[in-house]
Amino acid sequence: MAAPSRLYGLDALRGIAALCVVGLHAHAIFPYFPDVLGKGYLGVDFFLMLSGYLMARITEPRLAAGLTATNFLKARYKRFWPTVAFGSLIGIPFLWVRTQGDPLWFGAALGANMALLPFPADHLLFPLNVPAWTIFAELAANAVHVLWLRRVGLRTLAIIGLALLAATLWSGIAYGSLDSGARPSNAVYGLPRVFFAYVLGMLLWRCRGLPERLPMPAWLALPAMPIAMLLAWAMGWRGWPFDLIFVTALCPLVIAGALRIARDTAPARFSAEFSFPLFAVHVPVLEAVRMAGYGVLVGVPAAFAVTLAYLWWTNWRRPIRQAAST
Repeated sequence: MAAPSRLYGLDALRGIAALCVVGLHAHAIFPYFPDVLGKGYLGVDFFLMLSGYLMARITEPRLAAGLTATNFLKARYKRFWPTVAFGSLIGIPFLWVRTQGDPLWFGAALGANMALLPFPADHLLFPLNVPAWTIFAELAANAVHVLWLRRVGLRTLAIIGLALLAATLWSGIAYGSLDSGARPSNAVYGLPRVFFAYVLGMLLWRCRGLPERLPMPAWLALPAMPIAMLLAWAMGWRGWPFDLIFVTALCPLVIAGALRIARDTAPARFSAEFSFPLFAVHVPVLEAVRMAGYGVLVGVPAAFAVTLAYLWWTNWRRPIRQAAST
């Protein structure tokens, strides 16, 4: 499928999905905030599907050209780690509370979570920075991809996808929804969810021409996810059927529609830069604001401000200085 080197619509979708996740956690941390984005956890499934699509599209040719799996995984880890570690540093006071002030438990959890490895504490796999479990899951899916799935043919990959669909259906029925994976108690239910979304993303690329045939106009692709989540809230659709339809039908349609957006815009480029840092820092910042005695009207702007400060320091500071000196 011919495509521009930069996928502007997908860039925009990153930020939209991240905002949906922020809305979910804003209610979880400040319960008086309306649960209008209670299905925001499905933004994780979108991110995983997008990762599978992009890795199949971009990384598989690089691996075929000589990039080793080891070097790719090292680069992937180095890309994720600094941003997640920055957010995790903000979460250190809460980790002390969650480990009940036990120095050994605290130190072990801190070391593991800072290395992007799970360590159960307070019923969480990543008590230092709760959303980091999805980064761990994505890295695991990337590893399975480059070590095995990239060598699998389309028919076999489709069979794997169908098996994962069945497993995801089981997990949704057994757990009640697809909001699983962040806790030791529901990790077994989250495993099929992670790999199903990822493999479905791979299939979107492997089935050449499929995105062009999916009926999603570009103008609807960007608002479709939050509209669907708001509709689920308004209609009281809390269980697994909505979740499964969202992942198996809406997410592929949204990606297909976004691929039709060919115009570069400043908001799309900003969304691509802003989404991952926001995802990585927002929960520790919201918890810090709550601990300080403030509410969601301070917490969400504070999360945005910390994200912007991080981006300025890591991405924008040097170009601005260079432009000012010319």
